[in-house]
Amino acid sequence: MTKTVIQLAAGAFGSAGYALLFHLRRRYILPAMLGGIIGWGCYLLSAYCFGGIFLPTLLAGFFTDLYAEILARTFRAPSTPFFITSAIPLFPGSTLYYCMDAIVRNDLSKAGSYGRTTILYALGIAAGMAIAWSLCDFQRKLAGLRRTR
Repeated sequence: MTKTVIQLAAGAFGSAGYALLFHLRRRYILPAMLGGIIGWGCYLLSAYCFGGIFLPTLLAGFFTDLYAEILARTFRAPSTPFFITSAIPLFPGSTLYYCMDAIVRNDLSKAGSYGRTTILYALGIAAGMAIAWSLCDFQRKLAGLRRTR
Protein backbone atom coordinates (compact mmCIF):
# COMPACT_ATOMS: atom_id res chain seq x y z
CA MET A 1 0.00 0.00 0.00
CA THR A 2 2.80 2.43 0.87
CA LYS A 3 4.54 1.66 -2.41
CA THR A 4 1.36 2.51 -4.32
CA VAL A 5 0.92 5.82 -2.49
CA ILE A 6 4.53 6.74 -3.22
CA GLN A 7 4.06 5.87 -6.90
CA LEU A 8 0.89 7.97 -7.12
CA ALA A 9 2.61 10.91 -5.41
CA ALA A 10 5.55 10.59 -7.80
CA GLY A 11 3.11 10.58 -10.73
CA ALA A 12 1.45 13.73 -9.39
CA PHE A 13 4.70 15.60 -8.85
CA GLY A 14 6.12 14.41 -12.17
CA SER A 15 3.05 15.81 -13.91
CA ALA A 16 3.40 19.06 -11.96
CA GLY A 17 7.04 19.33 -12.99
CA TYR A 18 6.18 19.01 -16.65
CA ALA A 19 3.26 21.40 -16.22
CA LEU A 20 5.74 23.98 -14.95
CA LEU A 21 8.21 23.11 -17.71
CA PHE A 22 5.53 23.64 -20.37
CA HIS A 23 4.46 26.93 -18.72
CA LEU A 24 0.94 25.76 -17.97
CA ARG A 25 -1.14 28.37 -16.18
CA ARG A 26 -1.07 28.09 -12.41
CA ARG A 27 -4.73 27.22 -12.18
CA TYR A 28 -4.12 24.18 -14.42
CA ILE A 29 -1.27 22.69 -12.35
CA LEU A 30 -3.47 20.96 -9.73
CA PRO A 31 -5.73 19.40 -12.40
CA ALA A 32 -2.59 18.22 -14.22
CA MET A 33 -1.34 16.65 -10.99
CA LEU A 34 -4.69 14.91 -10.55
CA GLY A 35 -4.39 13.68 -14.14
CA GLY A 36 -1.02 12.12 -13.30
CA ILE A 37 -2.61 10.36 -10.34
CA ILE A 38 -5.55 9.17 -12.45
CA GLY A 39 -3.32 7.90 -15.27
CA TRP A 40 -0.85 6.08 -13.07
CA GLY A 41 -3.55 4.79 -10.74
CA CYS A 42 -5.47 3.40 -13.68
CA TYR A 43 -2.30 1.74 -14.95
CA LEU A 44 -1.55 0.17 -11.56
CA LEU A 45 -5.11 -1.05 -11.09
CA SER A 46 -5.43 -2.54 -14.57
CA ALA A 47 -1.94 -4.08 -14.37
CA TYR A 48 -3.02 -5.75 -11.13
CA CYS A 49 -6.29 -6.98 -12.66
CA PHE A 50 -5.16 -7.96 -16.16
CA GLY A 51 -1.36 -8.19 -16.08
CA GLY A 52 0.78 -7.56 -19.13
CA ILE A 53 1.80 -4.24 -20.59
CA PHE A 54 -0.39 -3.30 -23.54
CA LEU A 55 -3.90 -3.49 -22.04
CA PRO A 56 -3.06 -1.62 -18.81
CA THR A 57 -1.27 1.08 -20.78
CA LEU A 58 -4.16 1.31 -23.25
CA LEU A 59 -6.69 1.73 -20.43
CA ALA A 60 -4.50 4.29 -18.66
CA GLY A 61 -4.02 6.24 -21.90
CA PHE A 62 -7.77 6.10 -22.55
CA PHE A 63 -8.77 7.41 -19.14
CA THR A 64 -6.00 10.01 -19.15
CA ASP A 65 -7.18 11.38 -22.49
CA LEU A 66 -10.81 11.25 -21.37
CA TYR A 67 -9.82 13.28 -18.30
CA ALA A 68 -7.93 15.75 -20.53
CA GLU A 69 -10.99 16.16 -22.75
CA ILE A 70 -13.18 16.82 -19.71
CA LEU A 71 -10.69 19.43 -18.45
CA ALA A 72 -10.58 21.03 -21.89
CA ARG A 73 -14.36 21.48 -21.85
CA THR A 74 -14.35 22.67 -18.24
CA PHE A 75 -11.61 25.28 -18.71
CA ARG A 76 -12.40 26.02 -22.39
CA ALA A 77 -8.82 25.27 -23.35
CA PRO A 78 -7.12 22.78 -25.68
CA SER A 79 -6.85 19.22 -24.36
CA THR A 80 -3.26 18.62 -25.52
CA PRO A 81 -1.46 20.34 -22.61
CA PHE A 82 -3.66 18.50 -20.13
CA PHE A 83 -3.05 15.16 -21.81
CA ILE A 84 0.71 15.55 -22.13
CA THR A 85 1.24 16.60 -18.54
CA SER A 86 -1.14 13.92 -17.24
CA ALA A 87 0.40 11.15 -19.34
CA ILE A 88 4.00 11.82 -18.29
CA PRO A 89 4.00 8.99 -15.68
CA LEU A 90 3.01 6.53 -18.41
CA PHE A 91 5.89 7.24 -20.80
CA PRO A 92 8.38 4.33 -20.96
CA GLY A 93 11.59 6.16 -20.10
CA SER A 94 13.39 3.38 -18.25
CA THR A 95 12.72 0.65 -20.80
CA LEU A 96 13.86 2.94 -23.62
CA TYR A 97 17.05 3.73 -21.69
CA TYR A 98 17.78 0.06 -21.05
CA CYS A 99 17.10 -0.75 -24.71
CA MET A 100 19.58 1.88 -25.88
CA ASP A 101 22.12 0.73 -23.28
CA ALA A 102 21.81 -2.86 -24.50
CA ILE A 103 22.31 -1.72 -28.09
CA VAL A 104 25.46 0.18 -27.14
CA ARG A 105 26.73 -2.86 -25.23
CA ASN A 106 25.91 -5.04 -28.28
CA ASP A 107 23.56 -7.25 -26.25
CA LEU A 108 20.93 -7.68 -28.94
CA SER A 109 18.74 -10.18 -27.06
CA LYS A 110 18.22 -7.72 -24.17
CA ALA A 111 17.83 -4.86 -26.65
CA GLY A 112 15.07 -6.77 -28.43
CA SER A 113 13.30 -7.53 -25.18
CA TYR A 114 13.45 -3.95 -23.93
CA GLY A 115 12.57 -2.63 -27.38
CA ARG A 116 9.47 -4.83 -27.53
CA THR A 117 8.39 -3.62 -24.09
CA THR A 118 8.96 0.02 -25.07
CA ILE A 119 6.91 -0.40 -28.25
CA LEU A 120 4.06 -2.04 -26.31
CA TYR A 121 3.98 0.89 -23.88
CA ALA A 122 4.02 3.44 -26.71
CA LEU A 123 1.35 1.64 -28.73
CA GLY A 124 -0.85 1.25 -25.66
CA ILE A 125 -0.71 4.97 -24.87
CA ALA A 126 -1.35 5.91 -28.50
CA ALA A 127 -4.23 3.45 -28.92
CA GLY A 128 -5.91 4.53 -25.69
CA MET A 129 -5.56 8.16 -26.64
CA ALA A 130 -6.90 7.53 -30.16
CA ILE A 131 -9.95 5.65 -28.88
CA ALA A 132 -10.82 8.33 -26.33
CA TRP A 133 -10.24 11.13 -28.83
CA SER A 134 -12.42 9.40 -31.44
CA LEU A 135 -15.26 8.86 -28.98
CA CYS A 136 -15.11 12.50 -27.82
CA ASP A 137 -15.01 13.74 -31.42
CA PHE A 138 -17.99 11.54 -32.29
CA GLN A 139 -19.89 12.89 -29.30
CA ARG A 140 -19.14 16.49 -30.35
CA LYS A 141 -20.41 15.77 -33.88
CA LEU A 142 -23.60 14.21 -32.53
CA ALA A 143 -24.18 17.22 -30.28
CA GLY A 144 -23.66 19.49 -33.30
CA LEU A 145 -26.22 17.54 -35.31
CA ARG A 146 -28.75 17.80 -32.49
CA ARG A 147 -28.29 21.57 -32.33
CA THR A 148 -28.90 22.03 -36.06
CA ARG A 149 -32.29 20.30 -35.95
